Amino acid sequence: MNKFQTIILFFLLHLASIFAIFPERMIASASKGHWMPVAIIFLAELLVLWLYLKAMSKFPEKTVMELCSDAIGKWGAGLIVLPLLVFLFLEVVLLTYYLSSEIRTVLLPETPAYATSAIFVAICFYGAWTGLAAMIRASMGWFILFMPFILFSLLISIGNFNFHYIFPVWDSQFSFLLRPDFYVGTIIFAGFLFLGMTPSHLRIRFGTAAALVGVIFLIALTSVYVPLLIFVQETAIHFQYPMLMASDTVDLEWVVFDWLPSFYVVSSSGLGLIKVAVLLWMFTSMLKQLYLPKAKSRWILAVVCLFLYAASQWIPNIMALDKFLYINACLCLYSTVGFPIIVYLSTLWRRKEVRA
Repeated sequence: MNKFQTIILFFLLHLASIFAIFPERMIASASKGHWMPVAIIFLAELLVLWLYLKAMSKFPEKTVMELCSDAIGKWGAGLIVLPLLVFLFLEVVLLTYYLSSEIRTVLLPETPAYATSAIFVAICFYGAWTGLAAMIRASMGWFILFMPFILFSLLISIGNFNFHYIFPVWDSQFSFLLRPDFYVGTIIFAGFLFLGMTPSHLRIRFGTAAALVGVIFLIALTSVYVPLLIFVQETAIHFQYPMLMASDTVDLEWVVFDWLPSFYVVSSSGLGLIKVAVLLWMFTSMLKQLYLPKAKSRWILAVVCLFLYAASQWIPNIMALDKFLYINACLCLYSTVGFPIIVYLSTLWRRKEVRA
């Protein structure tokens, strides 16, 4: 393992969020100037990412859980991590349901929901079972397999663009700040949380992370504007899968698959698998370290995956997903903005104690 593989995993976890729910949420959050909410989200990520990596760099030999425990005690760490654990579990449930539904809609329309969800959870269980080190190594293969599909799905529909749909480009009232869909889009921040649980020799510097965030920003912006420039705002806002619909407008006889959206579904589902596996590993590791120190990690993971499967079956339909996403957005803001700030303040407190 090396830092380059960590960089690739960081990149892929962000892409998983982009190709799951990000485009539709940004389209729903703004009626014009869609680049503005996207830019604000990524600028906010740069700020909290700097705080997070700055905190970890002060005590490179420790993980984020150890930092919090040393600074405020195990009980205090348990209290501040509890909302993060709830967020992680809800995130894997919602992502599992969303991607299983997408797979069933496009690739396996005759397959029951319980079957596709079971296969998805089983693969994620295996990924989390192997551990973060194995998933970091596997990220290279994931990158090679799915990046061509991602780029192909993004760029192939350019011939159908109507660039007049890009106007107006400015929202002087910043109305998107009052819409819940904008805050659901902050789920993309979850792509950096795993850095606090990696060994010190695998952690990346802020400069490298910032450059990656810049590349990810361009991809996120493209994922929002591709359906907008094809369908216009008034139409795109009604789509559950706007990027999927955009890829369906292209008719190429030489494409390997009979239906071009298969490229998009295969790639987005593959990215979703690795993200759910990483979040499951994080959830299990935190649960064991702070709440169940005597239990075996793999038994905890097995029980968590059973609950994950049951919870994904409990969601009645895709329309109900919105309500859960809005609820999880509040926990997301705490986990991806509030938690890094708390970690940073904990390191400042810890350094004062060390000096004293």
